[in-house]
Amino acid sequence: MIRAVILAAGDGGRLSEYTADVPKPLVQVNGRPLIGYTIDALADAGIEEAIVVVGYRAAQVVQALEGGESRVRLSFARNGRFHGGASLSLRAARPLAGDSPFLLLMADHLLSAPIVRTLAESPRDGRTSLIATDASQWPDDYAEEATRVSLVPRTRKVAAIGKGLARWDALDTGAFLLSSAAWNAVDAVAEDCELSVICSELARRGELEAVDVSGEPWYDVDTAEDLLAARQMVAGGAR
Repeated sequence: MIRAVILAAGDGGRLSEYTADVPKPLVQVNGRPLIGYTIDALADAGIEEAIVVVGYRAAQVVQALEGGESRVRLSFARNGRFHGGASLSLRAARPLAGDSPFLLLMADHLLSAPIVRTLAESPRDGRTSLIATDASQWPDDYAEEATRVSLVPRTRKVAAIGKGLARWDALDTGAFLLSSAAWNAVDAVAEDCELSVICSELARRGELEAVDVSGEPWYDVDTAEDLLAARQMVAGGAR
């Protein structure tokens, strides 16, 4: 059974008007915390266990999740250096994640269960990691901010990933399935970096493939405008 790692340590600086007293994973989207949608997507996809990496206002996140009803068994890892890159949260999960493949999700990305299920069930070899990508037509202002993915022509192999790619084929949804070999890429890059740096190293090694989830609902919530759009998406029944 594949478990999940949910990165929930950041301080949500671009949502500071909401996160001064409330950690970003607990910011409300139509009456429910952001991270609740992630956990429900895991449960609906049949994932039974998740490691939540906490940092900013960690006690609040732990208390909220332990005090609520969850269909997913949760454990917690702590990243005391949460002002740094997301690699530090991934590293914090390593002792609990072990050497088995695991799903990697973001607490601030609204994801639908089909995205999680597609990742978990996609064929791959033992060294390859997967990234869920969306080739749908997105508004220019959203695509401008999103992490972009370029593919090797006529394959699923990722050629490049980053926010500034001039040529790209799809957007990164923020959902991954990492093999145990991915830790070699983590060890090969700077300790404090963004996930795109780790993904770029995986791509350089030929060990990252894209899984197309175009058409399935998701949204990356970074700003107040994103939060409004996410609330509208949920209200419209996209979840």
